[in-house]
Amino acid sequence: MVRISSILDYSNDLSIVLSKFGLVQDETLLVTQDRAGSIAILTKLLWKEQAYNCERMDGSEAERLAEKIICENESEDSRYFSNKASSLSDAWNPLTDSIFDSGVLISNGDGRYFCIWFEDED
Repeated sequence: MVRISSILDYSNDLSIVLSKFGLVQDETLLVTQDRAGSIAILTKLLWKEQAYNCERMDGSEAERLAEKIICENESEDSRYFSNKASSLSDAWNPLTDSIFDSGVLISNGDGRYFCIWFEDED
């Protein structure tokens, strides 16, 4: 399953934002990313599924799509988050009840947030 959503929230509280996306309401589970790290994480999630590492799409196409998704949902003041340290990490902080979950959350600094979250089962 893939969740994709944009919301407005002026609370400046990432825990509240997470709950609005249907994720666990605990901002301490998020890892701050830079733009390149967010693109790398999203690329891997688009390219291969988490449970068995099966290819979903061509790797170069996944990278182009990840860059486009980030570009269309960011601003000059964006901050980026995920629940894992990097695209190479096999460890993550679960934010759903699924066996595997990971994604990217973007805060635009003006109350606009974007989230794309992937869930897989074993």
